Amino acid sequence: MRRRLSALAPFLLACACGAEPPPPSPLPPTPVPPAPVATVMAPPTQPLTVKRVLVSLTRPSGSSVATTAPDGTVTIAFDMKQNGRGPHADATIRLAPDGTITSFEAHGHHEMQSPVDEVFSIEGSHAHWKSREETGDATVTHPAFFIPIADVPDALGLLAQALLKAGGTMALLPDGEAHIEKTGEAAVQSAGRTKHLTAYGITGLDLTPTRVWMEDDGSWFGVVDPWFSLVPEGWESAIDPLITKQEEMVRTRDREIAQRLAHRPPAAGLAFMHARVLDVERGRWIADQTVVVVGDTIAAVGPAKTTKIPAGAETADLSGKALLPGLWDMHVHLGGADGPLNIGSGVTTVRDVGNDPDRLDDFKKRFDDGTAVGPHVLRASLIEGRNEKAASSRITAETEAEARAGVEFYAKRGYEMIKIYNSVRPELVPVITREAHARGMTVTGHIPVHMLAHEAVRDGYDGIEHANMLFLNFFADHDTDTRTPLRFSIVGDKAADFDLKSKPVEDFLGYLHQHRTVIDPTVATFEGVFVGQQGKVPPGEEWIVQRLPVQPKRWFLTGGLPMAGKEELYGRSYDKMLAIVKALHDAKVTVVAGTDSLAGLMLDHELELFVRAGVSPADALRDATIVPARAMKVDRKTGTVAAGKAADLVVIDGDPLVNIADVRKTVTTVRGGVVYRSKDAFEAVGVRPWQ
Repeated sequence: MRRRLSALAPFLLACACGAEPPPPSPLPPTPVPPAPVATVMAPPTQPLTVKRVLVSLTRPSGSSVATTAPDGTVTIAFDMKQNGRGPHADATIRLAPDGTITSFEAHGHHEMQSPVDEVFSIEGSHAHWKSREETGDATVTHPAFFIPIADVPDALGLLAQALLKAGGTMALLPDGEAHIEKTGEAAVQSAGRTKHLTAYGITGLDLTPTRVWMEDDGSWFGVVDPWFSLVPEGWESAIDPLITKQEEMVRTRDREIAQRLAHRPPAAGLAFMHARVLDVERGRWIADQTVVVVGDTIAAVGPAKTTKIPAGAETADLSGKALLPGLWDMHVHLGGADGPLNIGSGVTTVRDVGNDPDRLDDFKKRFDDGTAVGPHVLRASLIEGRNEKAASSRITAETEAEARAGVEFYAKRGYEMIKIYNSVRPELVPVITREAHARGMTVTGHIPVHMLAHEAVRDGYDGIEHANMLFLNFFADHDTDTRTPLRFSIVGDKAADFDLKSKPVEDFLGYLHQHRTVIDPTVATFEGVFVGQQGKVPPGEEWIVQRLPVQPKRWFLTGGLPMAGKEELYGRSYDKMLAIVKALHDAKVTVVAGTDSLAGLMLDHELELFVRAGVSPADALRDATIVPARAMKVDRKTGTVAAGKAADLVVIDGDPLVNIADVRKTVTTVRGGVVYRSKDAFEAVGVRPWQ
């Protein structure tokens, strides 16, 4: 539904999700020579305009037009349209000779349409900034670059230029420090023209290095990513070659992190002794157990006094600690930092429900072969329609033949599921579900425009993503354009006083139960949408923000839906969204835990929200272990702590059956028999461990 994005570059999906300035101490980039001083560009003698196009996967999705005046003033118009929504900003920037910003002004709106009004200025040593999210002052005694919270991606290019002029390092405002390192070179061609480009990685902005491409004259070329790229108009053909080159850099860094973090026990195995093991089926602890792991399998589970430990096995005393099956996140869109974030949080299996197929397959391969840190990956990739409000997707379908071909594409790659998205024609839904089921695949997704949830289930859906889709079954009709933010705002306007005990709702929940429909409510991601206000961290998410590096903390301040005068109403509507999670459980509908947000940490928060909704901690933990394993038909292999099952385990210093918040207290994660310290995994992406 949405992703947490960098305030500076909304097109950089972690997006991300790296190193940040201490504290904490992240993994440093591969040592390279000091960054060269950039070529100093003379101011233009007449206005110079550069238009960059935003490409999402292969689809044009917006543009950024920057005009530099002879006096150095830069005016920027950025607009993005993707998935029925997107940010817009009109900005004016004035620069000092060293490339830092002396004044900044931007107006527009964020992705969910909340307004943008932001100004910054520095006079002498006094800097002042004000927006709907932040107000601050600082005394600046050395060069510092202001990072706007408005969506102005060209500021990233200006930052890169300033860093290169400064020799590689510069303070940031409102806080933090950025560092730039050269990471590679490439030559690209378009229409008979050739450009030589240099790649740099900037740390201090995000959870992984932010990568930029610069031209030989010191100007900014753009950024590339399988999800979102921004390059000069006419140079779109350079995107794929640059992504290929850039992914080599990413893989090198990921390999170094994996080599440092992964611990492989001896061939004889690893024995966790005196553990308090969670029996997730019964929702109770089994005291003083020994769990023996050999290779990637749990070899034995039994009382500590009688369970034999193989000769030569490594041992770990878990007295006072809890041992749980590895957690699941059933709604992710994997990005660069998500592997360590998941492992650090005890998440050993994820279901990716929408990604670039090549990138997703690469994540799965590298997580499995150990050249990157990350969970097991089940794949449920996208089929979408084609129109101006559609989301970007490699695979689209407007005809029955295209729908069948889309299913075949994913089936040949061994995907477990198909995800149907907002713009698929309702008449194609039964075609897709029939083709998927014939190939042993299941189907989940959004409810397409001009269709309702009960109709999608009737036509073959095995699951539904997002709780708002359930409310739309009652609030929308076949004429409602649910490709737009209306699919959120109509729930905010109407859910507060909606009776979940009414007969239509009871009948609907009974219908879901009858059809064994799997619901993935993703209530954590809706918290910011319905409760988040500009300038405030959504209540309950403070513990997450406290653990993030300086700049990523600002992601949580941009708010959600425009709600002037509706704060109380939308708050009650969000409470009703939580209430439907409890109603689903009471109706014995299958519920699984998913996030669609910041990896790992938000899964912990999702479980907290389930409990806040009235679900027991035991049921919440089941929703993140054995229940999704059953839904994905792999419960014979994983989902519980039992001999013969996969060695996917998490050690927790607490009792989440008593206090679900203790699920945050991950000490160690075992993924397929490979052991990771939670502290190390978090610090590799600049996130503070829970201790």
